[in-house]
Amino acid sequence: MTAMVTAPEPEPEPDADITWQPCPRETWDVLTRQAGQSSLEQAWAYGAAMESQQGLRAERGLIGQGGEPLALVQAFCGDRLFTRIARVLRGPIWLIDPREDPRTPEVCDTIARHFRRRFGDFLFWLPELPDNPKSAAMLRAQSLRPVVTGYSSIWLDLRPPLEALRAGLHGKWRNALRQAEKAGFDVGVTTNPRRLSQSLQLYDRFRRKKRFVGPNGDFIAALAGHDRKAVVALTARLSGDQVAGVILIRHGRAATYLASWTSDAGRVGQAHNLLLWRGIETLKESGIDWLDLGGVNTESQPGIARFKLGLGGEVFTLAGTYL
Repeated sequence: MTAMVTAPEPEPEPDADITWQPCPRETWDVLTRQAGQSSLEQAWAYGAAMESQQGLRAERGLIGQGGEPLALVQAFCGDRLFTRIARVLRGPIWLIDPREDPRTPEVCDTIARHFRRRFGDFLFWLPELPDNPKSAAMLRAQSLRPVVTGYSSIWLDLRPPLEALRAGLHGKWRNALRQAEKAGFDVGVTTNPRRLSQSLQLYDRFRRKKRFVGPNGDFIAALAGHDRKAVVALTARLSGDQVAGVILIRHGRAATYLASWTSDAGRVGQAHNLLLWRGIETLKESGIDWLDLGGVNTESQPGIARFKLGLGGEVFTLAGTYL
């Protein structure tokens, strides 16, 4: 009997290298939608607004492996003599699970190397990674060191039915919403540039009066100019006068609570609760699954933090800014 000879198993090909390549807007927008949760600071229109308003250069890359997209990253770059400074805010947009996928360190290495190619290059990076020892070790492996402590915000999952979302509101928040619904506010949602401009003027006046840090009206208008469909501007009127406003920005399947303002009449009638609730309804109707409540700080802004926590979302803290 002739012995059967079995051919040896072929050696597996080594994994393809992780690569960086430029990314056109159409691809960026498609992949951002696929990502689900994404930050406003990584939205294409946000980068375009940074270019026109801050004089910075938006540099964007698609990080992939063997044709599989792994992450999108947008940095804001400026040159000073022989120095290039790049800032990555809440990036990258992950297309893999960074907590579980073994390629996460390589993606981080690719980002760090790209923005520190030569002597005099500096990278300020607030990564979209959880604040834990694993993230810290991964970033320190890139010779990065923490310079600002972790950033916290709240994700509100908009996928459940409205009835479930309303039931998930904290009791005081829900009671304030009921009060606002009975107060006789006329709530409008608009993308009209003229009406948006009026609301932004009132917002800027409120921002200067209260002396709080936040994007100015010109920046929000520029963002709207680069993506008019992104902006959801809600206003509350009482006896024909605007008494409060809220601005939400859509990016992919997520949105961010970016700005708000109020008057005494709006505050007394709990207009913000009604505006934000109507905003949630509008976002759900347009296919948005996640709302980022735009940062939360229980120490410096306890009242605002309580308001945002009252929506019942999930608090998260990122690793902080590294240099």
